[in-house]
Amino acid sequence: MLRIPGPVVDPRTTVDVAAAPLSRSDRTLAGARAGTLAGVKRQRATQLAEQLLATLDAGREEWPLSLVTYVYVFGSYARGGTDPHDLDIEVEINRQDDRWLTHFATCLSYGRDPYSLIRRALVGAARSYQFLFEARDRVDFPLTLLWRQGDPLSAALDRLHAIQIDDTAGRAPRDAMLPQFDGLDRWIPRPYRERLAMAVDAGAITMQRLHLPDAAVTDPAAQDHIAQRWAPTSPLYRAGHAVLAHLEQRGIDPGHVHLHGRDIAGHNTPYFAGFSLRYFPSIPACLTEHHGTEWIEVIHPTRALPLHALRIKPADVDLLTDTAWP
Repeated sequence: MLRIPGPVVDPRTTVDVAAAPLSRSDRTLAGARAGTLAGVKRQRATQLAEQLLATLDAGREEWPLSLVTYVYVFGSYARGGTDPHDLDIEVEINRQDDRWLTHFATCLSYGRDPYSLIRRALVGAARSYQFLFEARDRVDFPLTLLWRQGDPLSAALDRLHAIQIDDTAGRAPRDAMLPQFDGLDRWIPRPYRERLAMAVDAGAITMQRLHLPDAAVTDPAAQDHIAQRWAPTSPLYRAGHAVLAHLEQRGIDPGHVHLHGRDIAGHNTPYFAGFSLRYFPSIPACLTEHHGTEWIEVIHPTRALPLHALRIKPADVDLLTDTAWP
C-alpha cells in the first residue's frame, strides 16, 4: 500500500505543572478569596501567566521568541474559575520565517515536536502549563487575548488582570462530545469529533477508548521500522512501540500494520495506526476501500504522559462509505 497523504495537524504540546511560591503582589489578586485553597490556585496560575509574559517581553527580539505573534489564555482560568488545574495557553507564530521552516521540516523528518523549542523558551522546565500552538482557527472554545506582537508588557498584564473572577465558572461544555472523548477533546478539533460522533450514531463505526501502557514490540522488523523513523527520545517512537506491542499482544502480526502513513512490511495491512490525527481524513478509505479491520489513533503522543487512543472499527461499510468526512 502506498503512503497515505494527509494534512499535517499542528502538534499540541502539554506539560504537567508544579506551583511556584507566591509573591506579595500575587497574594492580593484573589481579594477576599486569598485565604481559600481555590483562591491560592488562581493566584498561582496568575503568577505563571505573569512569568510567561515577562519572559516573552524580555526575549521578543531573539529567536525563537521573535516568532510569537499572539498569546491567548483559555479554559477555566480565562472564564474566571477559582480552581484552575493548570494554565491553558494558545500561541500563534510567524510560520513564514525561513529559520522556522527549516527547523519545522527537520523535526518532522525525525519525529520531533517542533514547538517544544518555543515552549522551552517561554517556560523552561516549569510545570502547570497546557499549550496549544497555531490552533486559533480550529478550536471551538473562546480564547482571551493576552499579548500580541508589538504590545508593551504593561498592556499584556492589564489584559491578564482584567479577567474577572467567577465563582460559578467550571469546565466549559464541548460540542459533539462522546464519553470516549472525555479529557481528550482539547486535542480533537470539533469537526473531527462531529464526524466521529455522526459515524457512531449512524452505526457506521464502533469506537473504543484505549490506554496504551509503555511496552516494546518484540518483532525485529517492527523494531527496525520504528528505529529508522524516529529517535528514541521522540514521542512517536514511544507511541509506535506502544501501539504495536498492544497489537502484538492481541496476536496480530506487526507486519500487517500500516503505521502512521507507512507499511511495516508487505502491502497486506488490514490494521492501521496513526498519531495526532495527521491522517484522520484517510480513515474511511482505509476501513472500506483498503479493507481495514481497525484503526488505532493515538490522540496526543508525549514522552512521559499516559498514551490515550481511540480504536475505530467499521460496523457497516456501506454506511461508512456514505458518511460525510473531512
